[in-house]
Amino acid sequence: MNMAGSRYLVSLLLIGFSFSIAQEQRLSLTDFGLKQVHTAGFTLKSERDLRINAIGAGGDEWIRRIHNYQEDKYNLFAYAWILDSKTRQMVWRMTIDNTQKDWWQDNNREFKEVVHLPAGEYEVKFAAVQPLYFQGENGFSTLGKLFEKLAGDEKQWQKQAGDWKLLIEPVDEIFNESTVRKYQRARKDKAIIDMTEQTDNVFSKKSFSLKKQSRLNIYAIGEGYQGQMYDYGWIINNDTGSKIWEMLEKESDEAGGAIKNRLFRKTLDFPAGNYTVFFKTDDNHSSSGWNANPPYDPDNWGILITPADVDFDFSTVDKADMNQLKPLINLTRIGDYAYEQEGMVLDKKSRIRIYALGEGHSGEMFDYGWITDEKTGKLVWKMKYNETKHAGGASKNRMYDEIITLEAGKYIIHYQSDDSHSFEDWNSTKPHEPDKWGITVYVPDAAATAKNAGVQSLPDKNIIAELIRVGDDEHLVKLFTLRSPTTIRIYAIGEGDWDEMSDYGWIENIETGQTVWKMRYRETEHAGGADKNRRINTSITLKPGTYKVHYKSDDSHSFHDWNSRAPSDAGHYGITLYSDKEE
Repeated sequence: MNMAGSRYLVSLLLIGFSFSIAQEQRLSLTDFGLKQVHTAGFTLKSERDLRINAIGAGGDEWIRRIHNYQEDKYNLFAYAWILDSKTRQMVWRMTIDNTQKDWWQDNNREFKEVVHLPAGEYEVKFAAVQPLYFQGENGFSTLGKLFEKLAGDEKQWQKQAGDWKLLIEPVDEIFNESTVRKYQRARKDKAIIDMTEQTDNVFSKKSFSLKKQSRLNIYAIGEGYQGQMYDYGWIINNDTGSKIWEMLEKESDEAGGAIKNRLFRKTLDFPAGNYTVFFKTDDNHSSSGWNANPPYDPDNWGILITPADVDFDFSTVDKADMNQLKPLINLTRIGDYAYEQEGMVLDKKSRIRIYALGEGHSGEMFDYGWITDEKTGKLVWKMKYNETKHAGGASKNRMYDEIITLEAGKYIIHYQSDDSHSFEDWNSTKPHEPDKWGITVYVPDAAATAKNAGVQSLPDKNIIAELIRVGDDEHLVKLFTLRSPTTIRIYAIGEGDWDEMSDYGWIENIETGQTVWKMRYRETEHAGGADKNRRINTSITLKPGTYKVHYKSDDSHSFHDWNSRAPSDAGHYGITLYSDKEE
């Protein structure tokens, strides 16, 4: 080959080499500072080995036993990972096992290995969340005084962050954070419901309508631990009022990062109809700021609902807001020292949805609702603290939202509040839905609602005599006459202690002057609230004649001025006589 030919060949080789270099790009993330999560992206046109060099920080060992929902079993607080952009699955991350300790920087750890990945689109994340200092086996306490400084000193944190980095090569194309978010937004725009990137203290809801049955994917990330959810969502069928899905901690998977990050992936069949999706968050740890290690997919904190079938017809879905099923009973916007009640008639055995907001803490409710059988006075449902969830705002705001089944019959829905923190005057942060403070009852089957159930104030024809909402220092009396032997039900609430009643009722036969019944402490039961609140619900049979029913109270603790916790059914403080005859 002559000189000219040799030069030509060399030129071709140089051009080819230059082209090859241009195709192999290097992704680099540095300068982490105080920003908690850094994002970038890359594509691989074919499967290949990637050289990854990453420096982060953390402890020396895995956390073998989780003591705290803030903890991350991997025991790193500055670390990198890679997500598959389409599946949202984590495909690589730094751990204690695959990193080496930096002996010059006591808590730094380095990854320097080759990772094989298939062709695809990927997102790169680097989390650097200042951890809370805690004591624990194999925990961050092993870092000693240096860590204590690091966790609380921004200058020390920024100085340490200057050592952290992430280098990945060779990749085919690199995307900065804004471009990654642009692609994320394009995907979310194709979702049926996008309620992601949720922040602190929010209560969000969006509705959609399906013209035909559809299979939908639910992808949700929230916060929960040991049976409780703090940031979570649920879905209501607007046509029936039924809750068709809810984020339950026991049905969740680990979402990466702190153990409290929970992940839900589920495909559900949705019949044609109207639906509302809800998501609520508490006052910390969300897209607006993480107080512990974030999940692997932090940009999807919330709920994303997408079609499960690739040939889904989007013309069958309407994203416009839909009205929810109207309530059968609506005792809401309850103020201080209130007692409200309303009657409900069910002509057949029915499922009812109860949505109630009230005040409670330390296992006890102070503003709450309950349901009694109108004929027997028997309690059939009560709002119990351990069956409620956080309703947003102050931790004492509690919510109950479940479906129960009741037999055909007449029922009374009750709600009562104490002397503070209500719709009238919040003494702490109000709940997400303050207008719903109280109790709302729905009948899920729309056809049954119209045909078999009704709402009305129950008539008083079963009440023979009533002396209720009794105040201090009162002696109330009412006459009644029976024309035939009659079985009556006595329902009375009063005050008693040490085998003696202070507020109580009795019945006197006018003709003989004889007391035919009296409220005695030993025959009563606890009426809720303070131990001294006593209740009796019994039946007796009286001969024909004229009678007086009495109720007497002392100088303290009554309906108008409780000096201790009120009874559960404060509105009936006093005595009520019912006829046991069928109507």
